[in-house]
Amino acid sequence: APMPLPNMKTAAIWISLTLLFIIVAAALRTVFQRHLLFLRELDANTRQAYIVLAIAAAGLLAWAALPSLQIESLDIAGVKATVGKLQQQVDTLEAFFERKRIEVFDQHNWGRVRVVRKPRKADDNFVLEVTLEQEPIPGSVEVYEGVLLMPEQRYELNGRVVRFPANTRTPENVLTVKYYPRLITGEPKVTQH
Repeated sequence: APMPLPNMKTAAIWISLTLLFIIVAAALRTVFQRHLLFLRELDANTRQAYIVLAIAAAGLLAWAALPSLQIESLDIAGVKATVGKLQQQVDTLEAFFERKRIEVFDQHNWGRVRVVRKPRKADDNFVLEVTLEQEPIPGSVEVYEGVLLMPEQRYELNGRVVRFPANTRTPENVLTVKYYPRLITGEPKVTQH
């Protein structure tokens, strides 16, 4: 019958004990000036290597000696979260990203685009306004004229109405508005199976 493979924790204990033996032997070689085969003495040149061995041995020994750990909560900089709540937040975040909306304005629906202001000088832009199908979360709106992202710091948002700078007032370059809509209270959540 084949021999069974050793348990991972048992193997970790033997490896850590071997590493610790190497460190002790190096220290003894330094003290007694004995020449042990393939073992360098502990000095300034080998100190870092032996420190790494000691840390690896201590880590393996701790992992093997401690009972299996299950992290149930996380406390970082005064913020505490439990694993269950973190999983809920991840699920909520995934549902949030699934709600992303993309509205395209071209020659078929250009009537929904309104010119608010024409350029006053040569280096000025048109200001256009569109009414979106849903109210976006502030800061989530991106407006593209063709492939060009319009300057976000100049967006104005009022409910479902978005004003933004543009280079033209005609549908030659398609306008694309990307945003995340607000979740309306009582709205059913979309779940995928």
